[in-house]
Amino acid sequence: MSEAKADTADYPEQFRGIRRQIDRRLDEIAPDISGCAPRLKASIRYSLLDSGKRLRPLIAVLTAEALGGQAARALDAACAIEMVHTASLMVDDLPCMDNASQRRGKPANHIAHGEDIAILGSITLISDAFGLIAADAHLPADVKVDLIHALSTAIGTDGLCAGQERDLREINDHADAEALAQLQSQKTGALFVLCLEAGARIAGLERDALEPLRAFGTHAGLAFQILDDLLDAVGHSAVTGKDQGADLGKQTYAAIMTLDEAEARAEREVSEALAALEPAGIDPEPFAAFLNLVLQAYQSQLDPGQARQAGAGL
Repeated sequence: MSEAKADTADYPEQFRGIRRQIDRRLDEIAPDISGCAPRLKASIRYSLLDSGKRLRPLIAVLTAEALGGQAARALDAACAIEMVHTASLMVDDLPCMDNASQRRGKPANHIAHGEDIAILGSITLISDAFGLIAADAHLPADVKVDLIHALSTAIGTDGLCAGQERDLREINDHADAEALAQLQSQKTGALFVLCLEAGARIAGLERDALEPLRAFGTHAGLAFQILDDLLDAVGHSAVTGKDQGADLGKQTYAAIMTLDEAEARAEREVSEALAALEPAGIDPEPFAAFLNLVLQAYQSQLDPGQARQAGAGL
């Protein structure tokens, strides 16, 4: 796959620096395993502090900086989004959902800590995410209210939960690429859009100027999900850290398209994401660098021994 068009020479170290800030702050936020509920706290730390890519908090902080804001002001909101994302993975892996055995190269939370504790841990993470934004001394009250409302929307009946329900019950053998795109706009895209909104509002962008960034988040989220679907079919499990073939029998982009077709669709989404920024006059370079990071991560996880026909035999 080709890279998004941008000179990204200055960005890798910036990304590493942002990730270090995020990891340090998450470690501060994660509950200390002492006092009451030690098993619950251990479960939260187990999933929150593992080797995640941190793509969502990264793009939130990057957006704030790209629009003239300060990383420090965006850090807690970015971490709150990562907490919700982590909670969604804990739930997604449960036996009543996707029944995954591993996540990020180690046993899934419910296997390591029990289903009951994994459920309680996910609820706690979501609750604490709202509390983290509400207590953020860097943000004015109106921005806090906007972010809390947007986070609620991204989780509920228009967001993650709705997308998961559709994935479990609605998507069937007759689903096409556009039906999958609608599903992923909730299950994956909602948090990507939220990251862009959060970074922009923290940087001082007004509500009525957010649409180009929302469009970027929608297209970027879909590109990421297409590539994630492909990695389930043709990724190298030792690198992806997830169950290989977990989506076998499900309608995904890997099941309804060849690898070449799905990669072409992902590239088109990347192009449309960057094009969405043009009307607003937003410098595309930081965002192109982020998309290149996503593409490079995908390419590094491919299993060279797998056939290029992603849909064959699935």
